[in-house]
Formats: sequence, C-alpha cells, structure tokens
Amino acid sequence: MNLYLYKLGTAVPALAIENAASYTADRAITEDGTVYGPFEEGYELSGLEDCSETLRAKWRREHCLADYPELMTLAERRAAKLAELSATCGAAITAGCDVTLSGGSGHISLTAEDQINLSTATAAVEQGASGYPYHLDGQLCAIFPAADILACARAATAHKLYHTTYYNHLAAWVRRVETAEELAAITYGAALPEDLEDNMAAILAASGAPAAAGGTADV
Repeated sequence: MNLYLYKLGTAVPALAIENAASYTADRAITEDGTVYGPFEEGYELSGLEDCSETLRAKWRREHCLADYPELMTLAERRAAKLAELSATCGAAITAGCDVTLSGGSGHISLTAEDQINLSTATAAVEQGASGYPYHLDGQLCAIFPAADILACARAATAHKLYHTTYYNHLAAWVRRVETAEELAAITYGAALPEDLEDNMAAILAASGAPAAAGGTADV
C-alpha cells in the first residue's frame, strides 16, 4: 500500500511512502525495511493521496482507530478499555503469587501450563499421594509434601479468584460511566467505587479468599 504524510490543516501530502508494509500513528515501514518516523508532532498518515481533514478522519477510523482515541465513540472507548483491563487481569493472574510452605516461602507462576501442572499435582495428593514433584520459581524441582501442594493450590485459587472478581467489578464500573474522562480514569489497580468495593469484599469473604491481591496461603 502507499501512504501519505500530511501536516495537519493541509490537503496536499508532505511525503509519499510507497509499498508500506506496516504502520502506526507515527511510524511506517516499507516492504524493503525502510523506516519512516517517528513523525514530527502535527503530522499524520493517510492512505489517501489528496484529502481533506474530514476524509482523513474517516480513513483513521477505518484503518487505525486505536491510534486516535479522540475519534472513538464512548461505546468504542468502553470496548477498548474492557480489552485493556482484561489483558492486564490475565497478566496479573499469569504472574502468579507468593506461597509460604513447610520449607520456606517462594513464588509460583500461573501460566496456563503452570495451572495444569498444579491441578495434576493437587489431584494426585487428593487421591492419596504423600508428595508430588513441583517447584517454586527459580528453584530446582523437588518432591513437595502433600500439604505443600495443597497450600500452593489454595494460594493459586485465591489469587485467580481475586483478580477475576476484581476485573468483573471494574467491567461493571466501565459500563456505567457516562463520560470519556470518567472512563480514562479507570485503571487496573484503582480503588473501586464504594458500592462495587463492598460487593466485591462480600463475595471474597463468602469464598474465604483474601480481600487483597498477592495473598499467600500457609500450611
């Protein structure tokens, strides 16, 4: 594709970029690897060789809306915010949690593979095994006593429950705000509005999970 770099307020491109393979709001890379950008402030890309501000805004909405949040409707901003928060929640879960075991403390990661491995270990000890191979992050694999395996499982469950519940309440907050400014203020880790905070605390209390992220499970 060919792209054109415009100075804001003008209808004639300042630069034509031929055979662009990829681009963002302030950079373009051609098929032969040539990099254009970062562009100076006040310049923007378009796929149209001769266009007005209105046509360029239409092109931005159709091709790279994520780079121009000011063009998004409130509904589009909500969808983008939910996707952002969901990704952060997933990363927080995967990062794992601390555990305190019979032989000391450490950290366990909770990637999808880690969760499967921990479920396998938990099932084995629940069926009567006195121990099972496992490891803390950065440590050598060892036979963990059954009580330690169950402690890891409890910590993982509480950690995942906290973050999924928190995300659910953040999502409810996102869906009810009425302005872009309110929406922009919602970030992962932000304190919830009082009613949502109380509801989340009640859910976690009923489940027996810690009321804050990063809780540990002891033997």
